[in-house]
Amino acid sequence: MSSARDAPRNRPRPEGPRRRRVFFGLWPDESTRAALVKTTRRAVHAAGGRPTPRENLHITIAFLGGLEPDELDRARDVPPIRTGPFELTLDTLGYWARPRILWLSPSGQPDALGELERALWDGLAAQGFERERKVFMPHVTLSRRARAVNATVKPVRWAAERLTLLESVPVDRGVRYEPIGDWPL
Repeated sequence: MSSARDAPRNRPRPEGPRRRRVFFGLWPDESTRAALVKTTRRAVHAAGGRPTPRENLHITIAFLGGLEPDELDRARDVPPIRTGPFELTLDTLGYWARPRILWLSPSGQPDALGELERALWDGLAAQGFERERKVFMPHVTLSRRARAVNATVKPVRWAAERLTLLESVPVDRGVRYEPIGDWPL
């Protein structure tokens, strides 16, 4: 008689559509990405933890989680959202103690950013997605498992011109965010 303990550990998973972990966000160009790294380098080093890889820096607008292919298609049908391009000035370094995250955000949120977030969630809700309950707080995550630091940063200006749909792809030591769609604002 065999038991659950005797069952093979590496059973193949049943075939079916692969869920893709996705979110909509603002994806910086290379010069903005370089400025983010340069202005926060000392604070990130002092905070320790696990710094966000340079290529993953972004601002999440709407996190959707793991989606089936048909759900992903419905999410892709929501944009474009025409707020027009806008500028963010990232100038406030902050820390969330509970998840131990060091972040950078704008001290003032442009009206167009709030409009983008509301319009995107309205469109997603119309497609059957459940709106996030937490209050939208635009930020760039700089480091996880970090310590609080008392530092200031030189402001980084970011010209937001596109909304990007990103997939979180597992890699050896974390995740890599890959753009899978984008739309002009």
